[in-house]
Amino acid sequence: MYEQSCLCLAGTTGMMVEDSPSPILGFLALARFLARFKSVPRTGWLDRGVDPLWAESVADHSFGVALFAWACALQRQAEGADLLPERVLKLALIHDLAEAEIGDLPPYDPAAIPDAQNPAARRAFLETRHIRDADRDAEKREREDASMRKLLATLPRGTRAEMAEAWDELRLGTSAEARFVKQVDRLETFLQSRHYLRADPTLPVASFHQEVMETIDDPLLAAIRDAALEGDSSGPVR
Repeated sequence: MYEQSCLCLAGTTGMMVEDSPSPILGFLALARFLARFKSVPRTGWLDRGVDPLWAESVADHSFGVALFAWACALQRQAEGADLLPERVLKLALIHDLAEAEIGDLPPYDPAAIPDAQNPAARRAFLETRHIRDADRDAEKREREDASMRKLLATLPRGTRAEMAEAWDELRLGTSAEARFVKQVDRLETFLQSRHYLRADPTLPVASFHQEVMETIDDPLLAAIRDAALEGDSSGPVR
């Protein structure tokens, strides 16, 4: 089970990793990692026909999730919710960091997408909400954890321990903040799909609508979702 598969780096559950020979070299390695992060496109948009020049990168998405999650968490805290906005921000910043190395892995098997010669079947496939089966989910999590181990092993001990703890919290969903970030992740993706749909109403993005209807239960995030749908029904936004 994944719940038993944490990063186990220094500062978490005890398996020690040698310190980087130089903190400066460690941060340069992080900078190189982030440079790749900025150039990884989100696969789901490319599969759905968004122009590659317009498709957001994983870094674009992560920034959007981080800012949106922090702002929403501030409001929820003001309303009395037991959330720490700074913790939400930290988790959101790293939630897709491993994709700098492994890429953006969709929940479906890319080889299963019908080709362009069968547009109706292709649309139906892409408009279906796909959920990873157990094997694909385990493989994705293993690859993400391996990527994070590789990154974190280059960092100074204090930085490494804090980031490893945050990664385990996020991936295991062990806090209200981690679960909130997961919902914002889905909501931000849905809102981005509406943005693309305004430019090209033929894009097959219904799966994102289905996902947020089925998975978002935070009252503020649900209200934002519903307001976005109501706004769409009133006409295109220019």
